[in-house]
Amino acid sequence: MTIEVAKERSGWRDQKISARHRMWGYDCPALDIDFLMLEYDQGKAAALVEFKHEEAQAVHMGHPSIRALNALADAAGIPFFLVRYADDFSWYFVTPGNEKASGFVPEAIRLTEPEWIQLLYRCRGREMPGELSQRIV
Repeated sequence: MTIEVAKERSGWRDQKISARHRMWGYDCPALDIDFLMLEYDQGKAAALVEFKHEEAQAVHMGHPSIRALNALADAAGIPFFLVRYADDFSWYFVTPGNEKASGFVPEAIRLTEPEWIQLLYRCRGREMPGELSQRIV
């Protein structure tokens, strides 16, 4: 039984390499990352964040692509967060993806932008500058 590779859905990615990779077969999966951020400080990885727009398709933590990102973050010893954000940046729904992330947010939580930025500073072992929270409203 042959299982087909998923078709390109959005049309805005680099379609040529996407189509080529799909030819390589079902047992050669890859993740076309929408907006993956590696947060870092002084050349050291601090957190891995997969951002999804509020209107993006729902993602489940058990999906193989999310599990792969989780494994990558675990191997690096950094937190992994899945973050859905509002189009106007008024909120960020943060879901911890691994144990390290759970040390920062034990369960999924909706944060304001200043709260989210503060969390990113904490991942770096730093405090967010006070003037920054006043500038980001």
